[in-house]
Amino acid sequence: MAKQPTFDASMRMVILHGKEQFLMKRYSEMLKDALEQAYGDIDVVTFDGDNTDLATVLDEVRTYDLLMRHKLIVIDKADSFVASKDSSKTSPRKALERYAASPVEHATVLLRASTWRPGNLDKAVGKIGLVYKLTQLSESDSMRWCVGRALKAYECECQPNAAQLLVQKIGTSLTRLDHELQKLAAVVGESKVIKQEDVVQMVGLSREEQAWEIQSVLLSGDLKIAMSKLGELLHVSRQPKELLMWSIVDLTRRLNATSELLDCGRSQGEIRKSLKLFGPSGDSIIAKARSHKTRDLAALFTHAVSVDVKTRSGLLEGEHGLEQLTVHVCEQLRS
Repeated sequence: MAKQPTFDASMRMVILHGKEQFLMKRYSEMLKDALEQAYGDIDVVTFDGDNTDLATVLDEVRTYDLLMRHKLIVIDKADSFVASKDSSKTSPRKALERYAASPVEHATVLLRASTWRPGNLDKAVGKIGLVYKLTQLSESDSMRWCVGRALKAYECECQPNAAQLLVQKIGTSLTRLDHELQKLAAVVGESKVIKQEDVVQMVGLSREEQAWEIQSVLLSGDLKIAMSKLGELLHVSRQPKELLMWSIVDLTRRLNATSELLDCGRSQGEIRKSLKLFGPSGDSIIAKARSHKTRDLAALFTHAVSVDVKTRSGLLEGEHGLEQLTVHVCEQLRS
């Protein structure tokens, strides 16, 4: 795992950037704790970088707290804030660079952003504080994190195979993993052991399992059932349109790739391993690829990609694009 940052009360500016919100919250609390250890109770003021201006932020930074407490000034969406312009056309990024050269002693400024463009501000902040990028953990690191987090936060043993399955189902988002660990710890109760079967019973379908829900009905070629399932996934299960579009495009990609490999004389075992076609779903895809011409499946894949591009660019509304693509895929696979 990446080494976690170290904070101390002498820091006058800190930049935390990255998409892992669990770590963003944790490291912000670590900075706050370091300041409280040195100054006692502190005043925390938070700004939304999309809806504040430079003058307001600098006024808050330079103004003493009424109780003479140290201030922690937090600017969320800091990437938007530093890229904005105020009424005097002053660049917040440049202004913060100048501020970093002579910061006030009674305040610490924390910039938080999911994305960040490095520059001279980073160099200036590095001299009086810290710039730290939050990195997404790998699957193996996320599994180890689950084991440690369950023990430390919830006083539960999370068995390694349970942690492995949890990461496979949820992904590497620590926020989502922590939510599921909290839920599992409550369910296992006095046993204090999270087992693989607990994850199977309590955690939702993985991305691949969710994808198969729409892929399986599309392979049947039954338009009525496919449209019903699409409506259910969109409006009852509340599945993201992006996930469903990915599922359909992925199905057409694997059908086309399977057909091409069959034409090349590859064995069924080789195809399964190459395209990760496992279980009954793999049988269905191979069977459907055998019954259709490669050029037709290639055209189907190309069409699916083009619809996906239109929805991403806004040329086609997401749900309408899904409906159109569902109709087209069913028609082609039924023929």
